[in-house]
This record gives sequence, C-alpha cells and structure tokens, in this order.
Amino acid sequence: MEVRCSLCGRKEVIKKTHKDYQRLAKNPNAVYFCKMCQMKLQHDASEYNKPKKPIG
Repeated sequence: MEVRCSLCGRKEVIKKTHKDYQRLAKNPNAVYFCKMCQMKLQHDASEYNKPKKPIG
C-alpha cells in the first residue's frame, strides 16, 4: 500500500507487517507520519516540555 506523510508529503510503500497498515487499510484518509517526521515531532514535543532557562 502506498501512503503519503501528512507533514512532508513523502510517499512510502508499507507492507502488511507495518504497525499502521491495519489502521490505514480501514480508513485511507487517516493521518500518517513517516519515521523522520515522527522523530521530529517527538523531539519538538520533548523540547517544548523542558523547563525554560532564565535569561540574564
């Protein structure tokens, strides 16, 4: 099955062994993120939740 990343638009071919295959097979309009975007989102979320350093 060919899917497109919702953030970057990269096309990927996923097989039946992929963790999101069943979800995407049931609903082709479901949101899908490629590995690169998943890692970026996870990093951004963890950086956002870190306490801010005081200025000065």
